[in-house]
Amino acid sequence: MRRSICYTLFLVICALDAAVAQIPVPVVTAYGQLMAFEGGSFRELEGRSPQAVFQGGDKLAYIADGGDLKLYTQGKLTTLERGEFAQVAVSRHLLAWQSGPALRIPAADGATTICRSVGRYTVTDSIIAFHDLMQQNLMVRWNGKTIPVADVLMTSEHVVWKAGSNTLLLYDLGGRRVLLFYRGQVSVLCNGTDTGRSVPGGDVVAFMDEYDDTFRVFEKGYEYDLETFAPASFQVGEGLVAYVNATGAFRCFQGGRMWDIMDFAPDAYWVRDSVVVFSDQGQFKVFSQGAVETLERFMPAQWSAVGGTVAWLDTRNVLHLFRNGQRITVSKEAGIGQFDLYPGTVTFLSNSGDRKVWWEGRVYSHY
Repeated sequence: MRRSICYTLFLVICALDAAVAQIPVPVVTAYGQLMAFEGGSFRELEGRSPQAVFQGGDKLAYIADGGDLKLYTQGKLTTLERGEFAQVAVSRHLLAWQSGPALRIPAADGATTICRSVGRYTVTDSIIAFHDLMQQNLMVRWNGKTIPVADVLMTSEHVVWKAGSNTLLLYDLGGRRVLLFYRGQVSVLCNGTDTGRSVPGGDVVAFMDEYDDTFRVFEKGYEYDLETFAPASFQVGEGLVAYVNATGAFRCFQGGRMWDIMDFAPDAYWVRDSVVVFSDQGQFKVFSQGAVETLERFMPAQWSAVGGTVAWLDTRNVLHLFRNGQRITVSKEAGIGQFDLYPGTVTFLSNSGDRKVWWEGRVYSHY
């Protein structure tokens, strides 16, 4: 079904960062201890610095100093692999890793194998897509089930796909068409094999058919025509598509509505989850919840955006946040050199050498 865009007023509901159930975030102390900060307190996981740390949603995975792959979630620490090299991928809800030729995921008793001979694989918020070399099939792990996506590419040595947080595009090179996996179903999205003409996101896909340049969006089962001509550029996030159209206007499609951000193209722009960060004549701006906010009169050297939160360092390297329409100064301490942003939480290294965590308006410290 295709709907025309409605320009009447529409309430845009954006996903807000969770305020009560805080996710565990990693903190490595000056002495090399790995701590998990959760719910206002620190818990020691390892006495020595890990080889690698992977944070995703309620899961905090890491490769310990001795090589073991471990998982901390819901207050429980589990060893997933012992001393085996693991290639780990994590998202806000899912975790998978390759151990030898096998692809494995966490299970109630530790770990389970979902593919015994895996090629390429990707992990997003609700989808694990992988090439099963033994079955010669592209599979999707979704909602606790492993689903074969299509038979059309199984004779091809090169399986081409792109994954959004809950959408997946499979390029049928022989049939010159793009297949869409969404909520357990596979359908034909459009004609073509050019991967640059279609981009998946969260509940949305922006695309152009091979036979015309009409710029379209698939959103939650419906299609919308956005522009008659191909845009100069476009990016896709969680429930939104930002783009510069053929005449240079900067626009955003979100919640079934078109928003005109500016009549001209920005210096640069970046879609991060549910926000659009952009530089306008050197100024640091964000489009969020239907409004444009100027965060600084300059572009910061360091900034990050996760969920609906933007974090950055100002000219004095003071750390600030923008979330839920409000600007927040995390700490008045100047000279901060590094920070890490997570949903609802930000960690940073203080000048005193201790690690600090901002959560729910308070700063917690650990030496």
